[in-house]
Parts: sequence; C-alpha cells; structure tokens
Amino acid sequence: MTSRTYRTGNSTGKTYFKNVGEGFEVGFVLSGKTVFVGNFLHSWEARRWYSLLNAEIKNFSNKYQVGPGCTKSWFTHFLSAHLYTTYYSFLDKCFTQHSKKYKNAVKKDQKSYEKMSSRWDSKTNTSRFLKAA
Repeated sequence: MTSRTYRTGNSTGKTYFKNVGEGFEVGFVLSGKTVFVGNFLHSWEARRWYSLLNAEIKNFSNKYQVGPGCTKSWFTHFLSAHLYTTYYSFLDKCFTQHSKKYKNAVKKDQKSYEKMSSRWDSKTNTSRFLKAA
C-alpha cells in the first residue's frame, strides 16, 4: 500500500493506493471519514489516477481556503464533489483509449476473417462457432 499524508489545522488527510482482490483501489480519507474511493482493473490507470489525485488535492487546497463561517462537513463535501468530477473526467479519457484500441482490433480481425473465409468452400468444413444450447 502506498500513501501520502496531508495536514490542515487539526485535521489529517491521507491518500492511499492499494491492491484489492483482482484490482486496485485509490482513495482519500480525511479525519477518519472517506471522502473519495475509486476502483481500477489496470495498475497503470490506478497509478496515473493516484498521482493526479495528489496533484488535485494540492491544487484544491491552494485555490480554496476554509473561512470562519465554513463548516468542515460542507467543505469536505465540496472537496469530494470536486474529486469525483475529476475522477469521472479521467475515466472518460481512459474509456476512449480502450474503445479505440478494441475497435481497431475488431477491424483488423474482421479483415483477416474475410480473407480466410473467401478461400473456404461454404458447403464443407464450416460450422458455427457458438450454438444456442
């Protein structure tokens, strides 16, 4: 497990990166309360998000300060909403990458199939790959 600690006043926050089952979990806990949790299948995506999460927390704390009339629970909710917005933007970029990769793989395989199938005699030696049971 990898972690980084942040302190503000009398509160302590901690970002973490850990293996969970078949995947990875990245999160942020502030004074014992979970503010953010994200799950990933690929370690490279989780590591990229972990570094982005730490940068976002630094940027957020530099941009927004807690004033005298601001409650801790409201500010924590504000931070959580900001982190989830950034997280889903990050995921959109990752899904676009995966989508492109698999679309190209399908195109390539489809072309190979069409080349192979043009040489087959359709009446012999062909069968369906999957049949309903």
